[in-house]
Amino acid sequence: MSEKLEDKLKELFIFSTKGNSEAYQSFLILSSTIVKKYLTYLGGRYESRETIEDLLQEILISIHQKKHTFQLEKPILPWIYAVARYRYIDFYRAKKRAPKSVELSEDLVIKTDEEPFISVEEIMEMLTPRQRDMLTLVKIEGESYAAAASTLNMSVPSLKVGIHRALKAIKAKVSK
Repeated sequence: MSEKLEDKLKELFIFSTKGNSEAYQSFLILSSTIVKKYLTYLGGRYESRETIEDLLQEILISIHQKKHTFQLEKPILPWIYAVARYRYIDFYRAKKRAPKSVELSEDLVIKTDEEPFISVEEIMEMLTPRQRDMLTLVKIEGESYAAAASTLNMSVPSLKVGIHRALKAIKAKVSK
């Protein structure tokens, strides 16, 4: 049976490379049956049907994208299994790296008397009038450094240093 399957798959694949779309469709349908059995064998006890279907689609896309890498003189079944195995491994590597989500209950919320946020007005009040003007012109109104420096009668490097110091002061006061 395996030789017949190999021959049938290879025949369909060769016809599909010559532009026969029906042969390619048949090749993908037959390949999907083989890959689905393979996936069920690999992880069927542990994975849901939806996961196996998602993996199957990813593998079929990979087969389509990598069909130019298949060498016609070699057997096609090992190539299909190799593509499936690598996509299966990629899937589990990605799953392993993905952060696990944890649902938090309402009673885990910590309540404090402190106001958690500081308004922009309160932050601006922490600065000197000169620092406020620099930040307002460049960071809030979006003026260029050159235009803001001209408006404030200062050099561009001085303006940049002043903005940097103002932001540093805000960070220091807010993080307390």
